[in-house]
Amino acid sequence: MTSFQNSISTYRPTGTAQRTVGLLLAAALNAGIVYALLANLGMVPMPVIPPPFNGSVIIETRDIDLPPPPQPVIPQPQINPIIPPIIEVPLEPEGSRNTITVPEPPPATPPQSEPQKQASIERPVPPPVIVTPARAIMSTHTIPDYPPVSRRLAEQGTLRLRLAIGVNGAVEDAQVEASSGYKRLDDAAVQWVKAHWRYEPAMQGAKPVASTATAQVTFALK
Repeated sequence: MTSFQNSISTYRPTGTAQRTVGLLLAAALNAGIVYALLANLGMVPMPVIPPPFNGSVIIETRDIDLPPPPQPVIPQPQINPIIPPIIEVPLEPEGSRNTITVPEPPPATPPQSEPQKQASIERPVPPPVIVTPARAIMSTHTIPDYPPVSRRLAEQGTLRLRLAIGVNGAVEDAQVEASSGYKRLDDAAVQWVKAHWRYEPAMQGAKPVASTATAQVTFALK
């Protein structure tokens, strides 16, 4: 006992700490007494002690209807129906046979007699028809007037024409086969040749005929 008491006295608070603990205990005791008196008089509500919890947690489950996954769309292959051709086989009547027709040879030409051969040899052959081409009348083949605009712009060059000559020797049409490089010069040459140039018409034997010819016109600045 003596050793236990000594150990207790060793850990007993002394001085200021002992007084502070005593004051706190006294204050707590007085507060409890005052609260009890006020509760009995109905001035303060009695403390409500909640009953012990006796229950369980229920988890409500819901069945969620999920939409079905989309089905893959597989295009239907287009199948073209194969229609077999209709073959009609003509039926031959009974007793008929296939025949092959051999073409008859052409009739032989009878040999010519000696008088006929002699007549064909002695028959005169007509002379060939001589065609004379058209000839230019040089006095009419004058040089076209130089277009003023082309002269100011220093345009010059040579062109080739295809001429259509009538039975009277006049130039009925003129087409540019090779241009001079300037449309003004080409047009001036075509108009001048059609208006001024003349030819002796081409002759087929003793008969004048229409023909064609070529001509070359040069525009040069001096």
